[in-house]
Amino acid sequence: MTIPYLNLKKRQAVALGVEFFLDTASEDALGTGSTSLGPQVFYVKFFRGGFGPYKGGGLFAPGLQYKFSVHEDAGRDDVDQTIIDLNFLMMGTSKQYYFFTDPQIIFDNETDEEFAIVDFEFGWMMAKWWPDMKGHSFYIRPSIGVGTDRPTDGSIELGYKIVGW
Repeated sequence: MTIPYLNLKKRQAVALGVEFFLDTASEDALGTGSTSLGPQVFYVKFFRGGFGPYKGGGLFAPGLQYKFSVHEDAGRDDVDQTIIDLNFLMMGTSKQYYFFTDPQIIFDNETDEEFAIVDFEFGWMMAKWWPDMKGHSFYIRPSIGVGTDRPTDGSIELGYKIVGW
């Protein structure tokens, strides 16, 4: 991800990036059977304050991604999707915990299907307990699928990430 525009006075930015999706699924039900690229652009608006226990500021970052296959397994459909991403992050007052939600609206141009996936992430920064681990966090991320064409009913993810490395 790169940030070609950042204006701290106006508390806004533009971010550009490309995601790479590799064909690693061992079964057809576990993946698309393709290697794909997903260029994306985000507008980011930073804000101060918040509500409840989340008064440490945050951001709203709507984005647009176009995902397409560059190679697919024989007999598999091309990947051709337009994705609207609506990222929203709120930091706790102490900046030691956060709440993140990522509703995604997916338009599958190949199969003419539409659905949404909504992620909710609750995370805790680890520097409070281990000062040398600034930027490290662990999180829990449940998600739900929405719409009749959704590929999943939901999931839950536990994870660890490093931000600002």
